[in-house]
Amino acid sequence: MRFMLILVIVGCAIGGWWYFSKRNPAAASDGGELVLNPDTPDASGTAASATAGGATGQATGGLPALGASELPSETKRALEQADALWAQAGAEAVTGDQATTLTAMYGRILQSLYNQPGMREHESRLIAERLAPLGTALFFSKSRYPTDATGTFAIHVVAAGENPDAIAKKYGMSRELLNRLRGRGVNDSNLSAGDALKVVKVKEKGFALRVDKGDYVLDCYVAGLFARRYACSIGAKSSPTPIGRARLANRVWHPDWTHPDTKQVLHYGDPGNILGPIWLPLSADDIGQSGIGIHGYTGDDAKSGAMVSHGCVRLKNEEAEELYQTLSHPDRAQTVIEIAE
Repeated sequence: MRFMLILVIVGCAIGGWWYFSKRNPAAASDGGELVLNPDTPDASGTAASATAGGATGQATGGLPALGASELPSETKRALEQADALWAQAGAEAVTGDQATTLTAMYGRILQSLYNQPGMREHESRLIAERLAPLGTALFFSKSRYPTDATGTFAIHVVAAGENPDAIAKKYGMSRELLNRLRGRGVNDSNLSAGDALKVVKVKEKGFALRVDKGDYVLDCYVAGLFARRYACSIGAKSSPTPIGRARLANRVWHPDWTHPDTKQVLHYGDPGNILGPIWLPLSADDIGQSGIGIHGYTGDDAKSGAMVSHGCVRLKNEEAEELYQTLSHPDRAQTVIEIAE
């Protein structure tokens, strides 16, 4: 009987150890690793992360630690400096005075990882735990930054007779972005004299989009600051998306589509028009090819992360709309698109 009791006790001890080790995996050691904090505060002060499409949610902490030995030395130092400032900012990292500075710092780190072998997971973690919550607070919320050290944001006090579109134009913004930042519908026009509006001074710095064909992602920067990462699809092997840099040539809502083979013009809403709700064409002079742009998709095989288009960059329809609303018409502010292998 005593022997059986000992076996039961030993079995319970082993079972308990296994259970708690699964629920609480060992933290990364201090042996030369830089570990991003998974408890990332978003605009509400709660933990947040983001998918490639930019939606915020609970941080998973499932990505591997950033190994110091794997990072270039300059990138490692920059990350240490940014994380020190992040820790100092605490719960106000994404809504406080340091938010724009942190976004600029982490954005430069992200750009240093582009096209570097073995850095994909590091990019994903940097975005999920740092840049996504920062970008959401800056460009998708009403959070204000009156002491913005980068000079990107300002507060506009509405004068009598002003309307959202005129105010947005003054700063190089779209009406839709201005309304998003004040928590209104994209077409809302209700304003009162004396209203204080959050605005982005984007006229000079413009917008930048970077499409990574290898990772099937599109990164959006507003006035030099990271805003969002989107999953995308690109051109098929028989009609590859061209690489290079190009300016945005137009910004079209509910576009017509000219079928590349039949040359038939199909209006928006026609079942044969596969462009979706928006069309963001690239300058043919810059990219060396006409008919290349960014759009949604209404066809049967809508999917991300695939080589399926006639050369364009495809987004999910709702994310294509979101990007359209973020960007301005080229008459207001320039958008430069870089497409990399």
